[in-house]
Amino acid sequence: MKNVLLSMTLLLVLACALPAVRSSASERHPASPGTIDLTGWDAGRDGTLELKGEWEMYWSRLLAPEQLRSVAPSEALHVPVPGQWGEYRPNGEPLPNEGYATYRLTVLLPDDVGRETLALYVRSVATAYRLWVNGEPLAANGVVGTAREEMVPANYPKTVSFVPRPGPNEIVVQVSNFVQRKGGLWEAIRLGESGQIARERGMRIGSEMFIVGAMLVMGLYHVGLYAFRRQERSPLYFGVMCLALAARTLVLGETLVPYWFPSVPWELAVKAEYASVCVGFTALVLFIRNEYVRKPRNGVLTAYLAVQASVVALVLTTPARVYTLIMLPYQLAVVVPVLAYTMYVYVRAWIRKQEGSAVNMAGFVGFGASVAGDILFYNRIVAVGTIIPYGILLFLFTQSVRLSLTFARTSRRAEALSVQLQAANDTLERKIAERTAELRRTNGELERANDELSRMQTVRRRLLSDISHELGTPITSIKGYSAAMMEGVITDDYGKYARRIYERTALMERLIDDLTELTKLETGQIAFDYKEVEAASFFRLLYRKYEPELPGDSYDYGWEETAVGPGEADSAIVKLDPIRIEQVVSNMMSNACKYTPAGGRIRMRLELRWGGPGQGAGEAVVSVIDSGPGIPEREAELIFDRFYRVQRTGAASAAGNGLGLAICKEIVGRHGGRIGVDSKPGEGSRFYFALPIRESAVPMAAPYGRKEA
Repeated sequence: MKNVLLSMTLLLVLACALPAVRSSASERHPASPGTIDLTGWDAGRDGTLELKGEWEMYWSRLLAPEQLRSVAPSEALHVPVPGQWGEYRPNGEPLPNEGYATYRLTVLLPDDVGRETLALYVRSVATAYRLWVNGEPLAANGVVGTAREEMVPANYPKTVSFVPRPGPNEIVVQVSNFVQRKGGLWEAIRLGESGQIARERGMRIGSEMFIVGAMLVMGLYHVGLYAFRRQERSPLYFGVMCLALAARTLVLGETLVPYWFPSVPWELAVKAEYASVCVGFTALVLFIRNEYVRKPRNGVLTAYLAVQASVVALVLTTPARVYTLIMLPYQLAVVVPVLAYTMYVYVRAWIRKQEGSAVNMAGFVGFGASVAGDILFYNRIVAVGTIIPYGILLFLFTQSVRLSLTFARTSRRAEALSVQLQAANDTLERKIAERTAELRRTNGELERANDELSRMQTVRRRLLSDISHELGTPITSIKGYSAAMMEGVITDDYGKYARRIYERTALMERLIDDLTELTKLETGQIAFDYKEVEAASFFRLLYRKYEPELPGDSYDYGWEETAVGPGEADSAIVKLDPIRIEQVVSNMMSNACKYTPAGGRIRMRLELRWGGPGQGAGEAVVSVIDSGPGIPEREAELIFDRFYRVQRTGAASAAGNGLGLAICKEIVGRHGGRIGVDSKPGEGSRFYFALPIRESAVPMAAPYGRKEA
């Protein structure tokens, strides 16, 4: 147990140290006023870096790159970035945190930089911005304005890819803030190769998804325990704390909720951030009192609950520019005393040798350290980054250990009762008259204890299964099986459950691979190997390639080919990447097999639509037609979106992760084509994509055609 706790603590310390390591790497290239010299920087060797240092800033002016060329250099302020406007004192007086400004930085890059696409990782800008690189508008968050009525706030991380130039590269950022307590570029922008930035972003998102999933599972599990055993309120308080902190994690850091649902208003996300803190710390105090104090409510607790309720009411009823101003006083007057009180309770319980207090105190030390780090980070005292999710995870881990100890204690009591029953049975014949009453009482206690233990384990098993099903993610399945094995629910046949965990891990790996491929396609990081091929020959060959692999005894497969217009079928030339187009066809054929019932019909069709005079050469349309259940019209418009899956019943409803058709859409788009579906419920579906036919025809030099020079 001590080794496990030590390992978790070391992981937390490492997570806290990573931001400092990144910061020191960026300090090797500090920005002089308005310029940063990176001519000696190699992204592959040095990794990503932060564009920290003095930027040019034009206060109360929103200037586009072309307008900046006519502005005298003397009109610019040189301010440290990252930083809040209120920290700048151009004339001895601090700037207000409400206003607008334009930032500019010139980045000097090496002469050979054009070989790789670079990217910017813009994490947090308060609270709306527009960004240009080398005069091209590449990104925006919200709507920048010169007044509160004009701007629309938005603040979630973005990656911005661009093609760099050797030598000077200009970055211009317009920023406005009229909605909260801090404004400006208060977190540094990171620069690196597109692949490096995408990996960094993916790792952050994956880490937060894991942490949120763990907190949701623990929260729902403990709330469920309370629902079946209302006499004990500790699981309720702990579950509410987990759910509140999960909600906060979803709207902070990588802001997963706005990332998944861009339509969520910024104001709503900020209210969730602040209100969840109040709810979480209220649940923490009630949990600690119920576990270790167990005294009637007194005046101090009543006052504390009233303060938290007042803060929540203020957050819910006022705009962010009002309630964000109370954060620092709230942290000093409420959060810090709560942490001190909790630590005092744990230390006192440890001194009194209360069961489980040492494990809980170890977890709370990590949790308290992460909360203190967050307070210092968001008040710009240290630059460790957001580390509270790691502290929460450590705290949850120690609670799981304590629950395991509780269940072990219950088992020992049951074993002790069994021993007593056996002893009573050994002497029953000799003392039956005098011990009948005692035997009945002991037997009743044993039956009640065994029934209670069996009921609790049955409830836990059913609850974990329901949670895993409803969350529907591989990481939830992994957590459920791991918790079941750790807490003693599964006592034999470990190999079977190990294989299930491995399968969920493989599914999660596939999801990550698909997400990575889709992200690379969207950001242009995948190079396509285009060749000119004869459309008819290529797609006939592709059909023949897959035909032997299809279960011909279950479906009616076939190939169809038509031509519309003046051209000949064998003269239609298309420019494509054979591997990527094969990936599209394979996905469509796989979906057709997946959703077509046995005995159904599947056709692959090539239609050459030649254009008339002045209409271009035409297009080659490839269709995969099936006689499956079809797709409702309202869902056909969404089926090519990320993570979207048609709502079906039966076994097919769980297949896929909703990324295959989104990847197909990106591949066809990179070919200058189009993709779509025609379907009616009960009549089957036709998935198709169209590629433009080239004006000139060239003979094929190989099975896949010739590679274009």
